[in-house]
Amino acid sequence: MRERKWFALIAVLALLLAVLTACGQKTTPTAAPTEKPTEAQATEAPTTAPAETEAPTAAPTEEAPAYDTAIYGDLENIDPSGQEVTYWYQHTRSREELLQSMIDEFNRTNEWGITVKGESQGGYGPLYQKIIAGIPAHQLPTMAVAYQNQAATYAVQDVLVALDPYVQSKKWGYSQDDLKDFFPVALTADYLPQFKGRYGWPPYKSMEVMYYNQDWLKELGYDGPPTTWDEFGEMACKAAQQPFSKATGEGKSLGYEYSIDASRFATFIFSRGGTIIADDASKYVFNEQPGVDTMKFWQDLVNKGCAAQATEKYGDQTDFGNGLSLFTVGSISGLPYYAKAVESGANFSWSVNPPPHTTAEPRMNIYGASQSIFKSTPEQQLAAWLFIKWMSEPEQQAKWASSTGYFPTRQSAADLMKDYFAEHPIYKKAFGFMAYESGVESPVAGYDECRTAISDMLTNVLGGADVQGGLDGAVEQCNEYLQEAAPSK
Repeated sequence: MRERKWFALIAVLALLLAVLTACGQKTTPTAAPTEKPTEAQATEAPTTAPAETEAPTAAPTEEAPAYDTAIYGDLENIDPSGQEVTYWYQHTRSREELLQSMIDEFNRTNEWGITVKGESQGGYGPLYQKIIAGIPAHQLPTMAVAYQNQAATYAVQDVLVALDPYVQSKKWGYSQDDLKDFFPVALTADYLPQFKGRYGWPPYKSMEVMYYNQDWLKELGYDGPPTTWDEFGEMACKAAQQPFSKATGEGKSLGYEYSIDASRFATFIFSRGGTIIADDASKYVFNEQPGVDTMKFWQDLVNKGCAAQATEKYGDQTDFGNGLSLFTVGSISGLPYYAKAVESGANFSWSVNPPPHTTAEPRMNIYGASQSIFKSTPEQQLAAWLFIKWMSEPEQQAKWASSTGYFPTRQSAADLMKDYFAEHPIYKKAFGFMAYESGVESPVAGYDECRTAISDMLTNVLGGADVQGGLDGAVEQCNEYLQEAAPSK
């Protein structure tokens, strides 16, 4: 049996327990896959869900699930007809245009006459700050995009509703077969250990991958990308000494160009078998050996001139496309932008792979914001849930994924994307990585502030500060944030 992330196991068990308690029935587990995709297999279009465990199930029964009727009303008998709800999201430009077209479709076609009003807040940061500012004055949307730690912060303020009653509802929820269609990594992510419940629903997922210049690797004498960090370091330093023959534009040749990002740090920690926060979410632990090894390795690459920070936003994508950087590590959602950068730049052969690792097999950082519902009226909350559920239908997921580069969270959605897989082999290859084990970034209140502390630590340590001291200081800050944001007992 392959190693599993303790949070994920707790989440699955907790959700199953909730279902058994509410619904009074048993579930039958199915066998998990026993093999991971090889490099060659990863390029084949998936035909079954890339799952490690059976998804949590919540089959409706004649008995109503246990929930607070003061918050949810008599859920099975509520009429959401004619409700108008607001939806705050972070998307801009082409993604906002796509989302607005989908909102318009829902408004035209839903049987209840529900009207959703979508409003962009210009990015994750502004969206989060606007909600935080709106909590005291009760100026909040009906629903919003939120990362799990952000949802936990809102839940501490008692302004969110848990989604478990909607998921388990006989009339409005999901059957066991429906839930089995979701990839377990998607369903477990929105379980908040501080609240022992689900406060988000996953419309899509992303993951951190390594982008690499295939032609440059051949010029350097390598047959393929690195699978260990030692190989990564060797190749990166060799690239810094031997520029790519097709490079365009001006700039120094680098083996690895990076951006300062807490998720990048988490990716490297996971790849060494470590974690960001303790299993019981009581304290941060990224100053342990995997964190130390990560930062010493990274700092050494910088000191040798083999790696450097991007000098402008998305500069790592641009320089990669111009053939000035052999490797970058970033979200798979950037895949369309990397493709454009290469096409307009040095125009070389490139691909993606799991980040190097010291574990026996790759260990991914799979993440993504979900959709949360704020407390309002039972009718508005239900209307918001029906829109969220509609967005999670296979047709909508397939449309969104094939237009944005994100991954669907349902196997049936992936089944609708076979033509897209055929036309985008790099995307198809990356989708195969969903079968690997993944770490979990901290789904706790206070992690947004902790991310800032981690970013500051990265800047200082990669600038030459002491590794252990930098990590210890960041952990101390993050633990303070964790205690300050903890829900009252």
